[in-house]
Amino acid sequence: MLLSRGIRKRCPQCGEGELFSTWNTLKENCSECNCVLQGREANSWFFIYMTTAFITGLFLLYMFLFPANNQTLGRIILTPLAIICIVFTLPYRKGIAVALDYFMEQQEKK
Repeated sequence: MLLSRGIRKRCPQCGEGELFSTWNTLKENCSECNCVLQGREANSWFFIYMTTAFITGLFLLYMFLFPANNQTLGRIILTPLAIICIVFTLPYRKGIAVALDYFMEQQEKK
C-alpha cells in the first residue's frame, strides 16, 4: 500500500496529497495532512542512484547479450532510449524513495 502511494506520487502518510509541485520538485508539506516532504529528499538520493545504476546495467546487459551488427547504429538507438527511460522514471522512483523513507521512519518510532 505504501509503495503504491509512492508510485502514484502521493503523500506516504495519507495517500491523498501530491508529492511534487513540479515534475520532480518535492513539495515542502502535504496539502492534505501537512506531512513534511521536503526533508525526505536527501534520504532518497541513494535509492535514486542505485535504481539509475540498475536501469543502466539492464541496457548494458542487453548490449552484451544481443550485440548489434552495426555498433554505431546500436549506440545511436540505445543511448537516447536509456536516457529517456531514466529521466521518465525519475519522479516515480523518487516517489517510491520518499515512501520507503517514511516507512523506515515509522519503523524506528515503534
